[in-house]
Amino acid sequence: MAYEIVIGDALTELVKLPSESVDCVITSPPYYNLRDYGVENQIGTEKSIETYIDNLMDIFTEVKRVLK
Repeated sequence: MAYEIVIGDALTELVKLPSESVDCVITSPPYYNLRDYGVENQIGTEKSIETYIDNLMDIFTEVKRVLK
């Protein structure tokens, strides 16, 4: 059995994965407006809390899709 760690923009990488192909997802999304990691378009630095929640929902919709 091969294991792979995927590193990159969460949504970009998740959409590449087949449905129900992942055993485990580990995540720690940044809090809204708490830190700036110096990465363009990072989650947590959106202009509104609504946009922040929308972005998280997009990611977790894909997480749900790819998990077995």
